Amino acid sequence: MKEPFLSAVIITYNESHNIERCLRSLIGVADEIIVVDSGSTDDTKAKCQAMGATVYEHKFEGHIQQKNWAASQATGTWLLSLDADESLSEELSASLMKWKGSLPEHLGYRVNRLTSYCGHWVRHGGWYPDQKTRLWRRGDAEWMGENPHDRLELSSSGSTGHLPGDLLHHSYHSVEDHIQQIEYFSDIAAAHYAGPFWATAVWLLPLKMAFQWTKNALIRGGWRDGWAGWTIAKYSAIATAKKYQKARRFQRSVRLLQTAGKSRIEKVLVCRTDAIGDVVLSLPIVSWMKETQPNLEVDFLARSYAAPVVEAAIDVDQVLIWTEREAIDFSKYDAAIVAFPDVQVVKSLREQGVPIVVGTGRRWPFRRWLTHTNNTSRKGSGLHEAWHGLELAKSLHPSPGWNIPGLKLPNMSGGMQALGRLEPGSWSALSQGVVNAENWILSGEKHAIVHPGSAGSANNWSVRQYQELIQHLTDRGYRVLITGTSAEAEQLGFDQMDFPESVVNTMGKLDLSQLLALIGVSNVLVASSTGPLHMAAAANVACVGLYGPEAPAWPERWHPLGPRALWITSDKVDSRKLNSEGGALAIDVGLVLKAIERAQKVAD
Repeated sequence: MKEPFLSAVIITYNESHNIERCLRSLIGVADEIIVVDSGSTDDTKAKCQAMGATVYEHKFEGHIQQKNWAASQATGTWLLSLDADESLSEELSASLMKWKGSLPEHLGYRVNRLTSYCGHWVRHGGWYPDQKTRLWRRGDAEWMGENPHDRLELSSSGSTGHLPGDLLHHSYHSVEDHIQQIEYFSDIAAAHYAGPFWATAVWLLPLKMAFQWTKNALIRGGWRDGWAGWTIAKYSAIATAKKYQKARRFQRSVRLLQTAGKSRIEKVLVCRTDAIGDVVLSLPIVSWMKETQPNLEVDFLARSYAAPVVEAAIDVDQVLIWTEREAIDFSKYDAAIVAFPDVQVVKSLREQGVPIVVGTGRRWPFRRWLTHTNNTSRKGSGLHEAWHGLELAKSLHPSPGWNIPGLKLPNMSGGMQALGRLEPGSWSALSQGVVNAENWILSGEKHAIVHPGSAGSANNWSVRQYQELIQHLTDRGYRVLITGTSAEAEQLGFDQMDFPESVVNTMGKLDLSQLLALIGVSNVLVASSTGPLHMAAAANVACVGLYGPEAPAWPERWHPLGPRALWITSDKVDSRKLNSEGGALAIDVGLVLKAIERAQKVAD
């Protein structure tokens, strides 16, 4: 009797931490191992090839579609399907070898799946035996169901048998793994939700969560698994809420787009119509959206005074300038993210038929014009303004055209710093026509920009402290460039001061494009929380920011965002000094000088 030729089929995406265990369990059992990868960025494919698997690459279109395509690549008369985080127990391996040595009696075979949750094998709460049909005769079964919940169905009349042993599911190494999986599968489920829209109603969520928890914790005996059982019941209830919340958002987006004669999000407008620094910290929205979905066209709406900075943004496709007096055609956009609650902007967007408009739900009457809202408070959250901007954008997800399963916000320590980059224009070209500008930047010298003004938007140093810093910088061989507006020069008295040759007072002499270009050719910039500070950080120029300790103008929300940006927080704010000397931050000049040197040592 000829033994069945058995092909094991696995789909993967960034499964380096799992795949070797899975493949090792199949050695000696499967006659052929097929791996279909959907674009892993780790060494998953290399590990598979090193262990003798045949690897194919195929774009992921859904679990069901991917598994059916993978099955079509196998050459065996019988197929065995495993996920990358599964492996065969010794008993199941022995059962398969015994099965191969006998005449198969059925068209398909079920196996028990045993899941490990944070190191605990879960045997209750509906998680075990969790029987799955995973072995079938070629051509007699097809993957069906609703993504991501695929199931194998026999395509011809015939019976299924059962093989002793467990399929070991190494899915949850930590509670965080469970949370990530909930986010991943709820995104997929939302896009494939086929139930009635009313079933996603917000008022139904508590009932659905309560039922899910009761079913898993009590009715199915999850309590018998102790801590693991209670935790699983809790997060199963959360998963239910996530699924219906996202399904409602997705279906609402579908309806809004269809009403506007559109099918998917392809063109997005990010709107920020307040200060320059705020605009810079909203640019990461553009970078992140295009990073996650490269085919998106993302434009930016700003006021004229901030437009030159947006025009220097690497990832922005087109800059629109907002003015209340002149109408702008917004009709081409599928969605808009309004990062600053400007009522006139959001009203204009909706009146011109932009189907999806996202913004904060905490402002009225701004809220009444929105289709999607985010209710997080920014003022005292302790989270960065750029992070809040990305969270606002994520309120649009999932939607047709922007649905990336498991989409996560980048972390502040690394991922965020690469977003929203600026590319300054040429200083030599832009400085033409500025009196004596050809002598401001000298070859072979170090240049430090000191920006003493803040337009009242943040706590600041006193004029005396800025003067002291300038003196120390010149003593250390820096050529110092003082920047700011004419109004700031007059207010702070810099227009009446005499400076040595190594100090250049540029206040009131540069437009924004020229200022950004000057920053781009300088070595370091020092300022309080102002637009130029954020411009320097986004242009990857070393910079040091000066901050007070309390919300709302604290560094937790407003620190400069860039790989070469540092900031110093004052222990206190002296209101008496603010009245008498124009500044309130108690920060020693020596600390700033040390920070300047550290910032410049950070590699590009």
